[in-house]
Amino acid sequence: MLRRRGSVWSVHRTINRNIFMKKKMYISLPITGRQLDEVREYAENMKRRWEKLRYDVITPFDVSPDPDKPYSYHMGKCIEALLECDEVYFCFGWQRSKGCMAEFEIARIYGKEILIG
Repeated sequence: MLRRRGSVWSVHRTINRNIFMKKKMYISLPITGRQLDEVREYAENMKRRWEKLRYDVITPFDVSPDPDKPYSYHMGKCIEALLECDEVYFCFGWQRSKGCMAEFEIARIYGKEILIG
């Protein structure tokens, strides 16, 4: 007699569901000291690139779009978003950004998959 729970069929169904689930990715990129419009455009380009690879992508501009808020507010929102993601992609120049370096350490501490651009 076959049992439904724990059977080959339920394992197969679980594997198939996991194959088609999108991974959630946070994009970390240097923003401070740069032209906001250029950085926003770059973030959108990176977002589209990863979405083509079936990722659900979050950028700093998605979680904190108001440029008039203080730096600490933006970092708090970005860290909160990063912690909800499976992977973090660090864009070129991240090593020269205090915010990106903080995000890198948080991603490392919490065991996020880290991708470097």
